[in-house]
Amino acid sequence: MKVCYVDESGNNEADPCLVMVGILADVTRLNRTVAEFGEIFGTVQDLFQENLRELKGAKMIFGRDRWKKIDADTRKRLAGTICQWVGDRKHHLVMAAIDRAAFGKAPDPGLPKGDPWLAAALHIALQVQKNNQDHAKNKGRTFLIFDENKAGADHLSELLWTPPAWTDDYYARGKKQAALDQLIDSSFSVKSHHAGLVQVADLYAFVFRRWAEINQYGRAEEWAGERAYIDELVAMLRPRLVSGSVRHPKKAPPDSAKWFTSVTPGCIAGL
Repeated sequence: MKVCYVDESGNNEADPCLVMVGILADVTRLNRTVAEFGEIFGTVQDLFQENLRELKGAKMIFGRDRWKKIDADTRKRLAGTICQWVGDRKHHLVMAAIDRAAFGKAPDPGLPKGDPWLAAALHIALQVQKNNQDHAKNKGRTFLIFDENKAGADHLSELLWTPPAWTDDYYARGKKQAALDQLIDSSFSVKSHHAGLVQVADLYAFVFRRWAEINQYGRAEEWAGERAYIDELVAMLRPRLVSGSVRHPKKAPPDSAKWFTSVTPGCIAGL
């Protein structure tokens, strides 16, 4: 059995894209992962010498709010340590991204309210389904645990309980195969400060979003050298992404995968 901890970055209408990342962890290895994150978080607490409720990727990297008191080199080293850590633990990542302009122009496949968050969450679920299904040694289903999103959670639960037929071809669903049979029937929502790996997913999602903003959307650097630094973080995370054939298949892609690729920022789809 596996758990996938998910969070997103770029949920404001002014953001050109929304990026969502899920950390896939086998439950047999989860205790050590949680313990190690506790050690990392303890290091952060020591820096502040006060109670810090949770990590927030954008605040850490940009030095906002209470992170202003931590010097830039320390903040960058800490973010780098956390990005390298997923490789050290050998966990995999799933990622979905929605270009808001492309999403607004794309044919509506039948998503409630035309919600970019919901589209990304469904893509995450389909990637987990296909990734696990394609591994013969995979055992047990996967829990999807999202950062709390009161507006989208109910809709997502309904989508996972009764997936739309147009998504069947994403994982070549068999005639006698139950829909999304690699997933627990419903998704779960938690407050991010209650789940350390959701906080880590938030950092990873922000890194990929910022990379897209700079490389595709022409956003200026917040400080000299930011582009190179974000490139370094992406280079750490990229090897942990599940196969491109799971995220954005290029060889004879099914129609559902074509739709998701059409609304994904090109730089993200090409990873």
